[in-house]
Amino acid sequence: MSVQSYLIILFATFSLTVVLTLVIKNYLISRSITVIPDQRSSHKKPKPQGGGISIVISLVISLSVLFHLELIARDQFLFFLIPGLIVAFIGLLDDFQGIKPSLRLFFHFISAFLGLYLIGNFPDISLLGYQLELGLLGFSLGLIYIVWMVNLYNFMDGIDGLASLEALFVLVSFSIISYLVLNDFSFSFILLVISSTVLGFLVFNFPNSQILMGDVGSYFLGLIISLISIYTSLELPELFWSWLILLGIFLVDSTYTLIRRIFLKKKFHLPHSNHAYQKLARVLSSHSKTSIYIFAINLFWLCPLAFLVAFNKIDGFLGTVVAYLPLIFLINYLEAGTREKQEL
Repeated sequence: MSVQSYLIILFATFSLTVVLTLVIKNYLISRSITVIPDQRSSHKKPKPQGGGISIVISLVISLSVLFHLELIARDQFLFFLIPGLIVAFIGLLDDFQGIKPSLRLFFHFISAFLGLYLIGNFPDISLLGYQLELGLLGFSLGLIYIVWMVNLYNFMDGIDGLASLEALFVLVSFSIISYLVLNDFSFSFILLVISSTVLGFLVFNFPNSQILMGDVGSYFLGLIISLISIYTSLELPELFWSWLILLGIFLVDSTYTLIRRIFLKKKFHLPHSNHAYQKLARVLSSHSKTSIYIFAINLFWLCPLAFLVAFNKIDGFLGTVVAYLPLIFLINYLEAGTREKQEL
């Protein structure tokens, strides 16, 4: 295929997502299906949610076309499609009906298990020059990692554009790494296709959101990003550290906040607005500024370190430690996970 053909596919994917998001937004508004903000919400006005279903539908259609054109392998097609549709369906139910946390978590683990099974396994860990073969322990760690990614992505989807910009940053960055390090143009292009669907949704989600991604979109993105990170690290385990670096802000903020709330004996599984990014948004009185600042940290701090690890210029573990230390300091400074006034 020519370069022009690839560009046409990317533009068509982007356009499809734009149209789907617009249709869904107008439908939900016409039926008055909106989310009413409460004291824990970062938004001030009622808005329709569940817009992330446009990302799911557009990507399923796009991947089906790529599979028909033999531009995506069967195993890649399946590990995207099957687990992704399961978590998307659960997210859709959660957006518009609500389901029990235990049932939701059960299906997250089912999706994680299917994803790992279809991929083959969790990669070995490259640690300070040593290769650690994890075996069954690796599979168990992989399940926990995927389920945590699904949920943390949902936790971090609280202000305009943040979850979409994070997905774009991570996927485009690793598309470049995949092309330069793995010499895999095909998979690099797949990552750009996924990015195109997210970009199409971003049109209505940033700088001022007209529709929210909802659980359906955040669960879906969290799952496929975690599965892609595992899949691409099977050949070169050190690349998993690059993924952890690229995802640094989401991983550190969500994990730090969870641990601190557990330490403070709060009901950590309940909705709250104590994440560092939410506190920063209140300090700045702006969702868009917060999302842009976080994107800048991604681009100018985390991205170079991830590339240095990918090109074996620094050790993956050490690179991750260097990447995370300033993030931990910043998130601690913002007092993530601490009690809000209404909770005291």
